[in-house]
Amino acid sequence: MFRVALIGSGGAGKSTLAYSFSSYLRKQGYEVACANLDPGCRHIKYDAAFDIRDYYATAELMAAEKLGPNGAVKKVYSEALSSKKMMRDLAAIKGDFVLLDTAGSLELFLFGGAPFLSEVADAVLFVAERGGAASSEKELTVLRALNALQRLEYALPTLTVVNKADLQKPKKKQKMLGGFEAADAHLKALLSEVGRREKLFEVSAMDRRGFSELLDALNELKCSCGEVG
Repeated sequence: MFRVALIGSGGAGKSTLAYSFSSYLRKQGYEVACANLDPGCRHIKYDAAFDIRDYYATAELMAAEKLGPNGAVKKVYSEALSSKKMMRDLAAIKGDFVLLDTAGSLELFLFGGAPFLSEVADAVLFVAERGGAASSEKELTVLRALNALQRLEYALPTLTVVNKADLQKPKKKQKMLGGFEAADAHLKALLSEVGRREKLFEVSAMDRRGFSELLDALNELKCSCGEVG
């Protein structure tokens, strides 16, 4: 079993990607389960083998402790580690791959959520959005720097995935597929300190482009991590 957490900003398409990629994996012959770890979400497309909303209600937590949405999610992730039943139920999920769909917040696992992520996941897909936060070379550099900082906290192997590749203009595709150079010297220096240059995986949850390459990369991570489960 290989537990893969999808993290990233709200609107990056993590839930849709979990739904589409899980369907793709099943067609390749893998046993796959999806788990919803976003206590504040309203709708999910996939059939969740585990749903954190069965254990926590962010609306009630926000009202009781006067917290904002992000504060409530951080509180949930902090308290979840001490919930033996919830953690036991989550660990009981079976499959070759278990996709963990998390709350949409870029800073969530940098400030407070890292211990929970480290406990429940074996690897991470850091999902950015083509045409949104990942719409320019400089913004992609910022996202990658943030991802590198987060990785120092949760200490898990991570792949950087740019979703919604179907929205990308053909003339820009080749430039972005092989990686990019930092547009700002200060950001480039930051990257040299906190993270290494790595490959971007361009995917689309809509037309499933890039899924074969992403699966190959996950299988390589799975092998490098040894037997998990």
